[in-house]
Amino acid sequence: MDKPQFFHLCGDGANSRNFITSLEDFKAAFNLVGVCAANTDVIVVSFSHEESHGHCLLWGTEANCLVFKDMFGTQYRHYTSRTRKRGEELILENELYPIQSEEYLLNVAAYTVIQATKDGKPVMYYDYRWGTGSLYFRSETHMPVWLFDDNGQIQSPVRFDSLGRTEQREIVHSRTLTIPDDWLICNGLILPSNYVDIKRYEGIYRTHNRFRVFTASPKSKEEELRRIMSTYHGVTIDDLEARSLCGDLCKTMFGTRDPRRLNTTQRVNLAQQLRRQYRMTFRQLATLVRLDEKELRINVLT
Repeated sequence: MDKPQFFHLCGDGANSRNFITSLEDFKAAFNLVGVCAANTDVIVVSFSHEESHGHCLLWGTEANCLVFKDMFGTQYRHYTSRTRKRGEELILENELYPIQSEEYLLNVAAYTVIQATKDGKPVMYYDYRWGTGSLYFRSETHMPVWLFDDNGQIQSPVRFDSLGRTEQREIVHSRTLTIPDDWLICNGLILPSNYVDIKRYEGIYRTHNRFRVFTASPKSKEEELRRIMSTYHGVTIDDLEARSLCGDLCKTMFGTRDPRRLNTTQRVNLAQQLRRQYRMTFRQLATLVRLDEKELRINVLT
């Protein structure tokens, strides 16, 4: 049974292109996390966006988190197709990583909110507008960063249903998806307090001091995270070589070089062996064995 657990949704900055190129892109990406939270059975625990990629900590089943991942990608591509000039090609590569140990969770939860500061932006993570760092381990009198306008003046949030239809669409960037009427909006942003599970995030660390320790994790912790992510993501092999390896293994296992001759169970078994032996990516496996990528992620052992 597909049980709820923590997942790390991360953009591949090296292989992505033109994720965020303007202030309006930041706003759209920020709001679409909320839209996806409102339209899936997934709990958002934390997130942040930078120009090259984003990070989210999610709680849910793998199947539902994959729906969230695909919904965000689809909606953001629709947004950029409407708003960008030709030539600004968007390449958005997101990956979903299961979190299978407490140590990994402690490090990745911090990583999802501190990346802007870690990457050298002149801002502390709790003042960064495009992440949820402003929510955690704060006093009741704390004023979230999203309530301040560009001139530093505090603005009052308004309910989503108090806005006109055109303004609502500009916030959710969709004609088919929406958010609850009572969600609060401020400065054109869907406030993360509407949907982010603050207590679940704080429960990962339990104390202010423990959280402080992990936000200051050494470089070795970051390198370990990247190693785990790289291992799970897999290796993209040249397509011709991958087809040859797939054909050879298919012949050995089932007596034919053509995966199309196999039933679904046999194709899953073939994908499992390709993953184990060659660490191929799920996207490449889906193409080789002609199965849906979501189905493979759920059924293929990592």
